[in-house]
Amino acid sequence: MNKKIAALVLVLGCVQLSGNAVAEPVQGWLTPLNKLCLINRGNIYRGVAAPGELKVVYGPYTAKCATTYHTFRLTGPALVKVQQLQGGVWTDRSEPVASPSSQYGAGTYRLVIDNRGKQTPISYNGGTFAVPL
Repeated sequence: MNKKIAALVLVLGCVQLSGNAVAEPVQGWLTPLNKLCLINRGNIYRGVAAPGELKVVYGPYTAKCATTYHTFRLTGPALVKVQQLQGGVWTDRSEPVASPSSQYGAGTYRLVIDNRGKQTPISYNGGTFAVPL
């Protein structure tokens, strides 16, 4: 019995130390693991959107947490927008901006540069992302 209690205390201690990986909403120790909102963080690498191209900068990814922010930070002159897959069609969820950040809800998303209808390439220097899983 003492080994079970020690294991439970160890698990709870590790959960408290991993607060950087848990996002909104605030989770209690009784919250089932499938209700935790985890954040995936990483880098967006530099690239170029060719003339006439809809360039996918990041994604697609699937978010299960509806209340957690999707945050993108890009450097360079490129404007990007977030798109969501709805009924098999990608629809815009944001206006073209340098660094979109919002609670887009649960679903499948991607970050794009829309260079269709333009005659010059658009380069971007990369950046970072933080999206819910």
